Amino acid sequence: MSAKLSIKPIFVKTRNVGNFEAMMKGLDMAAGEGRFGLVWGRAGRGKTRTAQYYCANNRHCHYILALKVWRYSQGEFLRTLAKEIGFKNPPHRIGPLFTEVADRLVKAKPAIFVDEPEKLPKGYIEILRDLTESTGSPIILIGEEELPGIMRKERRVWSRTFQEVEFNPFGPADIVQYVGAAAGIRFTSPAAIEVMHEASGGDIRIVKRDTINLVQILNAKGTAEADEKAVKAAVKFALSANSAGA
Repeated sequence: MSAKLSIKPIFVKTRNVGNFEAMMKGLDMAAGEGRFGLVWGRAGRGKTRTAQYYCANNRHCHYILALKVWRYSQGEFLRTLAKEIGFKNPPHRIGPLFTEVADRLVKAKPAIFVDEPEKLPKGYIEILRDLTESTGSPIILIGEEELPGIMRKERRVWSRTFQEVEFNPFGPADIVQYVGAAAGIRFTSPAAIEVMHEASGGDIRIVKRDTINLVQILNAKGTAEADEKAVKAAVKFALSANSAGA
């Protein structure tokens, strides 16, 4: 191996990403009316990163992360949204604030992503329903396993949820794709891939962590090929490091 391996900050289009893009196309087919999209799944499956990547590559899109400090201030939530869509000095009073946000959205009808809305009281979802109904902008909620249940309890929200996608765990093929594209590593056997897959539990963050360790091990060996022994060493190093820091 002539050059040392390194990790490149890349975005890999997995099956989850393909399903996400299909969902967005489905929402576009219902343009002109208020509607929700729903993206859900356990933490570590790439939901947030996918939404951020999509917005970075689509001008007609905005992303906001729900914050617990908004629990007692719907105005703070709306001001954050207002600033995201271009207001420099949004109104302080909640009535005019909602009206100005709605006026801006109705003109452009961008997609609005709200990440982790389950942190907030259910009244916030009603505000989002009012926004999508009055503007026609699609609103996509992103959360973990409890979010679909929260939405189903609100009939007027669930009936407007036109598209839904569950993010599944990273599979062996996703791992091969990511590790190859991000680090230029080639697995020498299915067993080596399975070691990383089992250790990660399908969590992309753990896959990335183990890939960093694997890069260091392979660089020490002067190779870009990862056998089962090297992958086990990378996983073991990560586990021991976590235990030491606990």
